[in-house]
Amino acid sequence: MQRPRFVFLAAPATQAQVAPERERILWMLVSPNNRQLGRSASYHDAYADSRQAVLDLQQNLDRVIRLESLVEMTGQWIWRLNLDGHAVAASSRSYFRARECAYNLERFLEAVPQADLVVGVRAARRGRQRPTETEDVAAIHPTRSLATGLTPSSFGEAYRPRFRMPGEL
Repeated sequence: MQRPRFVFLAAPATQAQVAPERERILWMLVSPNNRQLGRSASYHDAYADSRQAVLDLQQNLDRVIRLESLVEMTGQWIWRLNLDGHAVAASSRSYFRARECAYNLERFLEAVPQADLVVGVRAARRGRQRPTETEDVAAIHPTRSLATGLTPSSFGEAYRPRFRMPGEL
């Protein structure tokens, strides 16, 4: 039976990043049945940096601070782990209920210590297309923007999750 594992992905840099010709490295923790359990909270410049971030997470798992948050714009829940004041891991997806978010955070935390580290980097393409500051949402999601009238500037604070400590609901 396969064990949970950390997979390293090279994703093309976004337009907002300083060196758009470079790829950035992101780690992802997957379960034995290949479901995403979580990912790094930020991109790394090199494979070695990303690998070291995973080793640091495994060694300091008892010191992480768990944060769960409701994204007000979507009404869905996400989680994040902080270590020494820095975000180190985040949920790979959002959840409809707080209890689903907490349950999946626990699955992630259980898998981290026993997970293998896959050697090497896999190439990844960007998923959903997201608007930049100069693009209109209508260009990417015409039906959604017509129905709601959303523009990038209207996302504002409602799109940014507000992380709360467990029990602060």
